[in-house]
Amino acid sequence: MLDFCSVPRTREEIQEYIGIEHREHFRKTFLTPLLASGKLQMTIPDKPTSKYQKYFAVR
Repeated sequence: MLDFCSVPRTREEIQEYIGIEHREHFRKTFLTPLLASGKLQMTIPDKPTSKYQKYFAVR
């Protein structure tokens, strides 16, 4: 998943890539822990719920 996010991707793109349909499960299980650990970052950190939000891997 982190390789897939080498370029900014939307939540929907990431979910489709790893095959998880339920948004809340994806958020709790994958997205939040990766953001907290610093492995993923938001493109618009001051607006986390923006419809234009994308995520990218930090190396």
